[in-house]
Amino acid sequence: MSLTLIEALRQVEDFRAKRGQRYPLWVILLLVVMGTLNGCTSYQALEEFAQRHYQALTEHLELDYKRLPSDSTVRRALMGVNFSQLVQVFTRWAAPYIEPGLIYRW
Repeated sequence: MSLTLIEALRQVEDFRAKRGQRYPLWVILLLVVMGTLNGCTSYQALEEFAQRHYQALTEHLELDYKRLPSDSTVRRALMGVNFSQLVQVFTRWAAPYIEPGLIYRW
C-alpha cells in the first residue's frame, strides 16, 4: 500500500526544539513541495502561495491555523532539514507514480 505525501513527509526527522514550534515540519515541507510544483522559486513566493491558498489548504488538510508559515519560518525550517532523508522519503512516495528508471538516485 502506498503512503500519502503527508504520511511520507511526516517521516522526515524534525530537528527543531519542540518549544516555540507553531507548525509541524510536515506542514512546512508540504507547502514547499506544493509551492515548488506551482512554480515558486523563492521563500517569498512560497509565502504568497500559502496566503493565496490558505482557505483551501486549511479546510482540506483540517489545519487550525490563523495563518500559514511565513517566508522566514520556511527558510529557517529548510536550513536544518536533512535533505538526504527528505529526498529518500519523497522518492519512496513518488516511485509508484513515475515510470521506472526516471527517478534520480542520490
